[in-house]
Formats: sequence, structure tokens, C-alpha cells
Amino acid sequence: MSENTDTNTFTQRDLLQHLLQAAQHSVTREEMASQFTRAEQLSLERFEHAEKVTLERFEHAEKVTLERFEHAKKTTLEGFDQSEKTALERFDHAKQTTLERFEEVGKRFEEVDKRFEEVDKRFEQVDKRFEQVDKRFDQVDKRFDEIKLEIREQGKKHDRLSWAIFSGMLAILFKDVIVKAVGV
Repeated sequence: MSENTDTNTFTQRDLLQHLLQAAQHSVTREEMASQFTRAEQLSLERFEHAEKVTLERFEHAEKVTLERFEHAKKTTLEGFDQSEKTALERFDHAKQTTLERFEEVGKRFEEVDKRFEEVDKRFEQVDKRFEQVDKRFDQVDKRFDEIKLEIREQGKKHDRLSWAIFSGMLAILFKDVIVKAVGV
């Protein structure tokens, strides 16, 4: 309802406009479930992809390490030390990258949870508004009943007044006849 709308003159049209606007800005439970399912599926796919990439990198790092180890073993002990150092650095880097990706996935899950909390709050607000509309309808029904009673009472008073005026007019009209009949 807009700020300029007088709540005492709230019409059915205003109610329908308000309900239409509320419906346009709310999400159905099916849409929420669909979005949550899609988000869950995307997260699972990303997680599986991250896991696959990590495994490939580990396998690659292990392969490179073994090749360098053989090469270092064949050439010199000094080459072996250098190859082992490089492999450990790469392993640490892969580990760090994997941890960062897991943290990113965790953050995305937290964002999805926050969005669901916001949707739940929005549903609560819509429910409260519907309760307020129901209360307003009850008040309008009570007021209509009061108006009906008032109209009936006014009708009775109007009938009595009409008869009194009609009797007075007849008395004035037939004043001469009445006075002659009574003999005054």
C-alpha cells in the first residue's frame, strides 16, 4: 500500500493491486525448491570438478616428481635435492590452491543459506500482511452490520415521522369537518 493511500478508504481494487504487487515480488515454494536444487547441483558439480582437477594435479605433480627424481638419481645427488625441493613446492602450491577453492565453495554455501533466510523472512512478512488484511475484512464486516442496524432504526423513525406529518396534514385538511362533527 502506498504512503498516500488512506486506510479508511481502502477498496477491494486497492487490495487486489496490493496482492498483485506482493505476488510479483514473492517467490513460490516450487521456485525456491528449484533454485535450491539447482544451486545444490551446481555446487556439487563444482566440487566434483575441483576434486578432479586436484587429483589430476596431484597425479601430474607425482609424475613430474618421479621423473625428476630418476633424472636426479642418474645425474647427481645435487640434482636429486633440487628436484625434490621443486616437487615439494608444487605440492604445497597445489594444496594451497585446493584449500582456497574449498573455502570459496564454503563461502558460496553460506551465501545460499543467507539467501534462503531472506526468502523465509519475506514469507513471514507476506503472512503478516495477509493476517492484517484478514483483520481489516473482519472490521469492515462488523461496520457493515452496524450500518445495517442503523439503517433499520432510521427507517423506523422515518416511518413514525411520516405518519405523524401525514396525520397532521389530514387534520388540517379536514379541520372544518372534524369541528362540525364534534360540535365544538
